[in-house]
Amino acid sequence: MNNDMEVILIALMTAFVWGTTIFLVLVRHFDNQQTILRYNFWITFLMVVNIMVCLPALFLVNQQELSWLGNLAWLLSFGTDTLITAGLVIFILISWSWHYQRLPVNFDFLVVLGAGLNKGRVPPVLAARLERAYLLWHSNSTAKVIVTGGRVHQDEISEAVAMAAYLRKRGIPSKQIICEEAALNTWQNLRNCAKIINKKWTGAAMPQVVVVTSSFHVLRAKSYGHRLGLHFNFTGATTPWPYLPLTTIRDYLGNIRDHRYFATMILLIVLLIIGVILY
Repeated sequence: MNNDMEVILIALMTAFVWGTTIFLVLVRHFDNQQTILRYNFWITFLMVVNIMVCLPALFLVNQQELSWLGNLAWLLSFGTDTLITAGLVIFILISWSWHYQRLPVNFDFLVVLGAGLNKGRVPPVLAARLERAYLLWHSNSTAKVIVTGGRVHQDEISEAVAMAAYLRKRGIPSKQIICEEAALNTWQNLRNCAKIINKKWTGAAMPQVVVVTSSFHVLRAKSYGHRLGLHFNFTGATTPWPYLPLTTIRDYLGNIRDHRYFATMILLIVLLIIGVILY
């Protein structure tokens, strides 16, 4: 019975770690940069606790000394935590690889996805996307740049207007910038930009389009693009380190939500395999 209680306590601690993490990433609007950094610190701390405490404690449990209830608690906790943590590691590696994605040398449109404003100003995560877009445009200055993002969180201006102002300061002429101010999420970003491109493009062949977003966001944006039937190229901007934990885990969990039925099926298969091997 004591062993059962230990396993249940570990399972509850693991659930608390992931539950608190989910609660933190659900916060979409922050009053200032210090609050964002504090949230990033706590998410990093929780992930360290998960990897250094929860997973080892679950791994070292002797299942033969547990009752059926203890075994069930262990199986659910160990299987779920292992799968989610392994998935996070794989997601981070895939996100990192987007920095090295090959892009067409000559492209016709650059699409920069919005990432929210901070009291009407461009925050560091969005600035990284815009800097990536500027460097790409500088190598192909005939391309049109579409900045996309509407007014969210009751901002006085749209993301697109703030992004356009940023790029003009960097030296991109106003005539090369197109603002898309209606989109409120990634799906709308891509859909609305595709409509703009279809209206603007007069060439015979399909236009070459490069979508710039954060590296942690490429997988999700690319998935949406595929579902919309868009043949766009995607590239990831490097996210500043202090903001990386929150943004990465938020998008990772968002991917799980978008593919929740597939993720549930994989989890059930993993639990079945662990159960067959150990019991």
